[in-house]
Amino acid sequence: MTLSRLIYISRPAFPIRAGWLQGPLADILSAGLRNNPENGLTGLLGVERNRFFQILEGDIACLTLTFERIARDKRHFDIRRVTLEPVSRRLFDDWAVAFAMRATLPPGAPAEPDFEAMSAEEILARGQLLRQTGVVAERERIGFCKAS
Repeated sequence: MTLSRLIYISRPAFPIRAGWLQGPLADILSAGLRNNPENGLTGLLGVERNRFFQILEGDIACLTLTFERIARDKRHFDIRRVTLEPVSRRLFDDWAVAFAMRATLPPGAPAEPDFEAMSAEEILARGQLLRQTGVVAERERIGFCKAS
């Protein structure tokens, strides 16, 4: 197994409201809570007002298959892979979904960052911030990549 990290950004094909877990977003959340841990993937789906970003960690083969599936998903568009690279350790040891909510962001944290201009490291830092301040669902890692 080659432990790797995938980071991508995309735009939702439906309206997003902070804390609103209905319709397509609820379906995405359910699929992630079910599929990612079963495939040995950990990470975070960050939900911003007009953006998704996802950080996934796990076996590179499983990450590649997962990203191919994500790229075909019509619930979002303008999907851009920011990075897929080997890493020495996981920074997220579970899988979670987190909203960027103005009320919970620390003072000085951007409410709506420009993801197009952000580096992989900056998106990773944003993910760690949302993991601390905006989690709405989480699940421990279980299982192994079905691609292995």
